[in-house]
Amino acid sequence: MSMPGLKPIIFYDIPSIVQTWSPNTVKTRYCLTFKGLPFQTVWLEYPEIKSFYEQHSLAPTTLRIIKGTPTPVHTLPVIMDPNTNRFITDSFAIAQYLDEQYPDTPQVLPHNTAALVHAFHTALHDAIRGIVMLGSFRGAQKLNPKSKEYYIRTRVERFGIPWEQFATPEKREEQWNILRAACNTIDGWYATGGGQFIMGDTPCFADFVVAGLCKWIQYCFENQEWEEVKSWNGGRWRRLVEATDRYLDCSK
Repeated sequence: MSMPGLKPIIFYDIPSIVQTWSPNTVKTRYCLTFKGLPFQTVWLEYPEIKSFYEQHSLAPTTLRIIKGTPTPVHTLPVIMDPNTNRFITDSFAIAQYLDEQYPDTPQVLPHNTAALVHAFHTALHDAIRGIVMLGSFRGAQKLNPKSKEYYIRTRVERFGIPWEQFATPEKREEQWNILRAACNTIDGWYATGGGQFIMGDTPCFADFVVAGLCKWIQYCFENQEWEEVKSWNGGRWRRLVEATDRYLDCSK
């Protein structure tokens, strides 16, 4: 899609040693490519994100209780749209903004479904919440050294246990079973629609949320773990990744 005169949107993402690391930022990368909007990536290592927020007077994304104290959390993705001189934080808010600002592009929240997709987004994250330590342990291995040190230190502070205990064989098995159960639940949601995607034959933000989770497992978990996930639920997750990879532009 050609959009003459439109300045590229600046997309802030987390660098790593794999093609795309964060299941959160990849949702925005899918959206930008799906909508055909020009964009360019600026990479921010983990220790740089807080100062970036402060530099641009952006409010923290959320608060998290760490050691009993509410602590501001600064996260990516963020976009800066030079066509409107606006910063937008949080992947769902970015999706809403892109649909509203560029209504003549394909909609990622179509037919007034924003509330339903937001509920789907929340329910999915609740379903996989129990694998956060295993995901942290696997994902850290793919970060650049500067981010890796910061990431490990802050996760140890958050959970209050030594890093080597994040993925002991017992914890790994427990969390893997949670992931399997979550995939079964999400598969049931997809089955009610009958199409390849959650709303039929065209992907939307909800599909990009699930595909982002799958890409995170593909890039950050061990090869045999991704091979196992690909086979679950009749190969649904393999097919979803194959169908959405066309919207995963990692060249910018």
